[in-house]
Amino acid sequence: MATTRRERLRAATIEEIKVAALDEIAANGPAALSMRGIARVVGISPAGLYRYYEGLDALITELITDAYADLGDAVETATSQQGTALERLRSGMIAYRRWCVEHPNRFLLIFGTPIPGYAAPEGGPTVQANMRIGGAFFAPLLDGWRQGELRLPVGGRQAQPGEEAFVAENAPGFPAEWMSVFLGAWAHFHGMVSLEILNQLDWIYPDAGVFYEAEIDRLLSSWLVPST
Repeated sequence: MATTRRERLRAATIEEIKVAALDEIAANGPAALSMRGIARVVGISPAGLYRYYEGLDALITELITDAYADLGDAVETATSQQGTALERLRSGMIAYRRWCVEHPNRFLLIFGTPIPGYAAPEGGPTVQANMRIGGAFFAPLLDGWRQGELRLPVGGRQAQPGEEAFVAENAPGFPAEWMSVFLGAWAHFHGMVSLEILNQLDWIYPDAGVFYEAEIDRLLSSWLVPST
């Protein structure tokens, strides 16, 4: 946390730079970003901007990391609430959609068309921030299986070596077959959000939230252990 006046001024300038960059993304897309253009909006020289970021890639990396972190916060808050595993998973999926719909330009920054010439640092902060989102969903899934609330849906496929290795390292004893179910579920609800943000559902679902919630309820019901 910034404590001195110099640190507070620096933090305020960094925030202004990021806001200017996000505004440019909203207006013209990520490919239009440039250090010179951002410096002009903020009111500092292009050379002065390099006192805060060593280059455009560093700024983009921070914007992506921030977006993943904010989305991760939203999902973690939802899935850590009291309730059954199914309720926590559902809350997380609803929070995921809500954040994405409320921040469409940030959604497209992290999940949209790759920015020409940019590559995220391998194993860097964007990767760690992204993994938090998966972890926030995985926690209630694991709890639900351990407590006997959730079961593998019928028709799952045999686990692949990569899935087995991941589970062995992160959740020993958990059925590796869950990984394809888990990732398939993410592809399903993430895909619906993508279609909504890209206005591909308007023609039949003016309120895409109703369609979304019905679909996640259908998906999650296939994981629930039948009551006896």
